Parts: sequence; structure tokens; C-alpha cells
Amino acid sequence: MEHLKVVLDWFPNTNHTGYLLAQKRGYFAEAGLEVEITGDVHGTMELHGGDFVCGPEIAMLECRERGIPLVGVAVMTQKCDSGIVSLKEAGITRPRELEGKRLTHWTPAWFHAAIRRIVEADGGDYDKIHLVNLDVGDIEATLGHVADATWVYENWENQVLLEAGKEINYFNLGDVDSIFDFCAPAMAATQQVLEERPEAVRAFLGCLDRAYREVAADPVGAVLEVRDLLPADATDSLLIRSQKHLAPILLDSQGRWGRIEAPRWDRMADFLVASGVISHRFDNEYTNDFFPV
Repeated sequence: MEHLKVVLDWFPNTNHTGYLLAQKRGYFAEAGLEVEITGDVHGTMELHGGDFVCGPEIAMLECRERGIPLVGVAVMTQKCDSGIVSLKEAGITRPRELEGKRLTHWTPAWFHAAIRRIVEADGGDYDKIHLVNLDVGDIEATLGHVADATWVYENWENQVLLEAGKEINYFNLGDVDSIFDFCAPAMAATQQVLEERPEAVRAFLGCLDRAYREVAADPVGAVLEVRDLLPADATDSLLIRSQKHLAPILLDSQGRWGRIEAPRWDRMADFLVASGVISHRFDNEYTNDFFPV
């Protein structure tokens, strides 16, 4: 058996149902793989000895800038499902209305370059936002208490808030500026595993492609099947609503999962160069070569 370790970008949630389903249904084992899946709340990509690490394209490129040899190998959704959420009472319906409000943030420079662009393009002043350095694990305990707004994935935090009966405002960043319909959430592989164990990588991505197609076809059945691997405090109704939300954006127009489209990747990568977050584009930033033909 080939052992592979995957580090998720957060604790296991409905973005990761395909990984969990492939594990539960024995697809990895059938392919000769022993896959270790681990994840926790964090705003930066940390390998922790992993062969694969999940996160946004932006963080992958920032890692490359720091000399960490990561290559993008899959994107989890064919539309970036992220944006800014706030409680309705905060009155934040568009980027410039973040002025004077408390916004949680991560430390990497890419966060500030991205949100600055969004806010200033809407006529706002990014420097008038009150920044709160925080990895948000509990969105209910954050909004209205230590912060007014947070950059989230719609499939999870929004659903948690709605399940709790909260009234919210939300805007998808990609709907505001197409640059932000980038590859996130996504997954990178180490250069080492690509070079030394290419067949294991192909088998792994083949299992995920199979599992995510099944999630898209039956989101309710799939998420309930892996219920025991998801947060215990999440209700079934939250999980079902979240997975139904994701189902239409999991696959590309050919019904395939995970393939990275050049325009989505290139728009963000070029922006990061222009804004000084990375110094230049890199060779082999991403590849689709390990997917089944």
C-alpha cells in the first residue's frame, strides 16, 4: 500500500466530502492507497509532513515565492465560493461599507492586497478598516462580538449562521471582480511526490474524481454517508443545505472534477505579481496531467 498524507485547509466540512467518501467507500484502498486525512483551522498552508495540502491558489503561489515547492493539482469547485459575510445589523452590503468596521484577517500579504483591491475598486479606503488578526473557527462567536465581517466560504460559515437563525449580508468576491473567481478551495502537491510517486498521485486524483462526481449526483446521500467524519455539532439540515449548495459547482462542463482552468488561475497569479505579493510567475505552477484522460 502507498501511504499518502493530505492536510486539509480547515477542519473537515462539505468542501471535503469527496475525500471522505472515497475513504469511506474504500476507493483509496481499492487503488492500493492508504490515505491519511487531517485538518484544522488555519489561515496559512502548513504541510505538517503532508504530500498534499489544501488551500487557495494565492497561498500556493506565496509558498512558491518562499521557496516551498508546491504545485496546484486540483480545484474543489468550478467557481470560487468565497466572499465577505456579516450580520445584517452591521450594514455591510458592499466592499466600501467595510470602512470603519472590524474585519478579521490572516497575516500573509496576499490577504491585504486582495481585500484592498476589492474595497478601493468600490470607492472605499482600505486603511479605514479595523483589522482583527484571527483565524475564525467559530463564526457565531466572532460576528457581532470581536468582529463585524469575515472572509469565508459560503458553503460553511453562511450555513452555520443561517442555521442559528441569524440574518446576514454576503457578497461573493468573484461577483465583484472576476480576478477573485480564482482557484479556491484547491489542493497542491509537493514536487517530491509528483516526481517520485506519480502513479500514486494519479490513483489518488482518480479516486477523488470518482467520489466528487458521486457527491454532485447525490449530495444528500453522500454527505449523510460521511456524517460521522464531519463536525459533531453540525446538524443534518445544515450539512444537507451546504452540500446541495455546492453540488452545482463541483464539476466542470464535461462533468469532471478538479481540473484547473488557465483563465481562473492566470488572472489571480498575474494580479499577485502586479501587486508585489510575488515577484514573478513560476514554471509549473499547476498541472492537470495527473487526472485520468
